[in-house]
Amino acid sequence: MLSLELLDSNLVLARRQGDDVRVVAQAPGFAILEEHETLTGAAAAARLRTRPLLAHSSFWRSLGTEPLARPSRLVGTTADLAFAQAGELLGPHKDDPEGVLLAVPAGYTREQLGLLLGVVGETGVTVAGLVDAGVAASSLEPVKARVFHLDLELHQALLTVLDYVGGERPGLKRTHYEIIPRRGLLALQQTWMTLIGEEFVRRTRFDPLHEASSEQRLFDQLPQWLTRLQTESPLTLTMQFADRALEIELTHERFVAAAQAHYADLVSLVQNARTAGVAIELRLSHRVAALPGLRERFEALRDCTVQVLPQGAAALGALRYAAAVRRPADALALVHHLPTPRAAGDEPAATPIEMTPAPLRPTHVLFQGRAWRISERPLAIGWSLDEAERGLTLSGAAPGVSRSHCTLVRRNGSVLIEDHSTYGSFVNEERVVGRTVLTVGDRLRLGSPGVTLELIQLVNDHGAPQD
Repeated sequence: MLSLELLDSNLVLARRQGDDVRVVAQAPGFAILEEHETLTGAAAAARLRTRPLLAHSSFWRSLGTEPLARPSRLVGTTADLAFAQAGELLGPHKDDPEGVLLAVPAGYTREQLGLLLGVVGETGVTVAGLVDAGVAASSLEPVKARVFHLDLELHQALLTVLDYVGGERPGLKRTHYEIIPRRGLLALQQTWMTLIGEEFVRRTRFDPLHEASSEQRLFDQLPQWLTRLQTESPLTLTMQFADRALEIELTHERFVAAAQAHYADLVSLVQNARTAGVAIELRLSHRVAALPGLRERFEALRDCTVQVLPQGAAALGALRYAAAVRRPADALALVHHLPTPRAAGDEPAATPIEMTPAPLRPTHVLFQGRAWRISERPLAIGWSLDEAERGLTLSGAAPGVSRSHCTLVRRNGSVLIEDHSTYGSFVNEERVVGRTVLTVGDRLRLGSPGVTLELIQLVNDHGAPQD
């Protein structure tokens, strides 16, 4: 079976054969539209700075069918570009009978997910399932009550917030996500290229950013220099100019100082997503952890432990939990919940054990601007409820909504939804099977298209959740 991690900063293809699981291909999400050929991945990266008018680096995120401003004979839309790169990665593996699992970063619309299925399907490889990339990456190791996953795409930073939930389907579930535009890998690289260019000008009068070919050489060498910077400071940087080899020195501290505006936004992204009083474990992609000085900034945060994930973690996680990700071809849906085990010794100390930490436990369900309290007495939801029931009656018979569709109840320290419907209840677009634990921020959809409700927490004046 195959799995493809669709982070455009580095797409990773992994394959499982028996007990052997390994990364078999990887490529950055770049494309160059030549007149008679389309270059993607490393081949496109090698011309990115010398052919800027023909270069594309956001086609995975802007996936669509709108015409490109500068199409070629072969490519007319971002979907065409995605197909070209997907075909290059998946083409050698068309013989895999189990198909491919797609690890998709948060933020894609339903329309884009549908288009993505078509694009990958056109390569000749069957899509066997879709899973949220942050959930898949964070599921490689047992989890605590709350986990944050931070990754950098080419043009934006993505933070996925995940919670461990109990009940009949224990595991790790995506609660929500946050995105910062213009704080992706390319912006950081440009910041350091500017730093290096200015230092070359100051020391040697040579400006590597003045001419396209030398700018490309600087872009090509930057990843190697950043790797060396992890163990070497000051770092000697060498560039060839005509027949001369020019050298400068830069320290680790200079690289960190140049990136302060980027790092401050990334730290704020994590801090703003925190819940007061709840410790977090921050899981960093290998590319984020490799940025000079950033990991240390996170390790200095209060009640925050940091774990670095391996390369291709989302692809590897998808394969590990393939049984939970796979779906029939006519029922493909993006999975936000995997049966990741809880970390040993991380059970709450309260007696009796609370399945959901208090700051994450909903107190009310919100519908059309009104909040209904959730308590030990079940709250029935539907369009025609029994008069004896405590209930939330939905006005009108919305498509797919049953007379008594579901109930919400607080039990043993958790808030549960129990589905009784014909056409289903969905938590964050994943169908409820029997009962599911709910957390603050979950979106509950009843029926299809049905109606949508939100799980919220109301607090008293002193900040404690209302009973």
